[in-house]
Amino acid sequence: MANATYILTPTEPKARHASIDILRGVAVLGMVFMTIQSFAMPMAAYLNPTVYESLSGNDLYVWIFSHVFVDKKFEAIFVMLFGASMVMISQKARREHLRSSDLQNRRFVYLGIIGILHAYLLWYGDVLLALAITGLLMFVFRRKKSSTQIRAGIIFLIIGSAISLIIGYTVPVWEPGEYETNRTEIWQPTSADVAEEIDFYTGPYERQILYRAPQAFNRQTSQFVFQSFWKYAGMMLIGMALYRRKAFKAKQSSRFYLKMIGYGIGLGLPLVAVGTMLHFNYEWDFRMSYFFFSQLNYWGSILMAIGYIGVIMLFCKSSTRSFLARRLSDVGRMALSNYLLISLVCSFIFYGQGLALFGDVDRSLQAVFVLGICVLVIALSAVWLAYFKFGPFEWLWRTLTYGRLQKMGKD
Repeated sequence: MANATYILTPTEPKARHASIDILRGVAVLGMVFMTIQSFAMPMAAYLNPTVYESLSGNDLYVWIFSHVFVDKKFEAIFVMLFGASMVMISQKARREHLRSSDLQNRRFVYLGIIGILHAYLLWYGDVLLALAITGLLMFVFRRKKSSTQIRAGIIFLIIGSAISLIIGYTVPVWEPGEYETNRTEIWQPTSADVAEEIDFYTGPYERQILYRAPQAFNRQTSQFVFQSFWKYAGMMLIGMALYRRKAFKAKQSSRFYLKMIGYGIGLGLPLVAVGTMLHFNYEWDFRMSYFFFSQLNYWGSILMAIGYIGVIMLFCKSSTRSFLARRLSDVGRMALSNYLLISLVCSFIFYGQGLALFGDVDRSLQAVFVLGICVLVIALSAVWLAYFKFGPFEWLWRTLTYGRLQKMGKD
């Protein structure tokens, strides 16, 4: 059997599913709202918003909106689509009587390398390496029945949730001082720690790398093992199942998508809302909020993401050729390039090599920056794709994955 790495060819733009590109574009733009928070403020402020800046007035409303309606929801869609892409490539290979395993392995490896460079050179919050490793491990599920994928996905999600709950319950038996150390490092840094982080990120680029490296390494090791892997694995498998059931192609009935919206948002939104109220009621207590109440957003975000997918697919059923649909599709076709572009723009705005606004922009002003960045990404995507078939990093990733130089320009 021929080696699919050199024979299987990338999907041409005209053969792509517009609804999937639109959905991916929405996910990329949605994630900007949370990405900017980790670029603009000390790391602990993402988890515990009471750590830095005020949490009152407009800043409070912005945080509530971002946490309830955005945080983890669009990332979940992004991860589900990555799971779907594995099935998509596998099905294409089978139609052409080829194997896709070698190609997909190369795809994971090169995405992981891009993720490592992204994490250490630009932003510790990178998700690409986690996607690559999890995808490599979940690849075995690509041909399973959709029902099997859903059951396995739920099991992975339950394990991830259980780990957090178990660790939270064991706090009383931790070694003396261990709880306080973890609270300071993760949840409630001292004013000196916050000042140090601001000093590093507003300083020279080489000093930023020294500070960012341990943050990135922690996310790629202990946080991945105990948190990210289980959630990403579960969402990837659910994404595989939804793709196999044609949910991402806007080919299901309107009733099907209305059920996704009803169950997803109808169940997910109350979970997230209750979790938000509990955070405030318990005054953002480290143990209660970090290990227990966070699980309401953990599950609620996945449900809401499914509901959002239903909304977007209903939109796609009405038209994929409207101006808005085409602009969102452009963003989705360049998802990897735009994901990295957003990091470049944010690093220029907030870090020392640019405007050095790290720690100086409150949440209200961050929302304004989000709108500006989204407009920039939409405009640049439209202009780029008017002349080229792929985004620059999509071209690089495909060239490395398929083992031969891809044609960049349009015919």
